[in-house]
Amino acid sequence: MIKENIRVVNSTGLHARPAATLIKVIKKYESSVTLVNGEKTIILKGLMSVLGAGVKGNSNIDIICEGIDEQDAMTEIKDLFSSGFGEKE
Repeated sequence: MIKENIRVVNSTGLHARPAATLIKVIKKYESSVTLVNGEKTIILKGLMSVLGAGVKGNSNIDIICEGIDEQDAMTEIKDLFSSGFGEKE
């Protein structure tokens, strides 16, 4: 299991387009991915789970990857967040 605190750098947070991009990346891996946003802990399986997390822009979240390819999954997820999902200002 790997846990990382990640900064959401895009000002709009995880709305529909970045959430869909995140799910597309997660589905490439066997590892389970959990998002922790304040009091909410959500296993990311689909678009609605990401949107339900209510992640705002310019905030910090925790991402937990657990499974056989957890390091590769975490690396790609961190890169996605650091790029601002292509929306970085």
